[in-house]
Amino acid sequence: MVRTYEALVMDDGHLSVADNVRHEMNLQRGERLEVTIRRFPEDALTDNPLAEIIGMCGNIGKNDSSVNHDYYLYKEDNP
Repeated sequence: MVRTYEALVMDDGHLSVADNVRHEMNLQRGERLEVTIRRFPEDALTDNPLAEIIGMCGNIGKNDSSVNHDYYLYKEDNP
């Protein structure tokens, strides 16, 4: 299984892998992994012109628009 994830470098130099990643990949303590290291760009989100508006509205409005788009746009039920 190959996945790409972020990891944190700890004070002692070890890499920290998030719990959800360990569970998804069923990683066990002491298991060996092949790791490709690339520095995460500091400006990864700031390069995106839309980054500043992501999450601005919070959880307001409808959350099922992909399913009921016809209803919301045309007041018609999906076929």
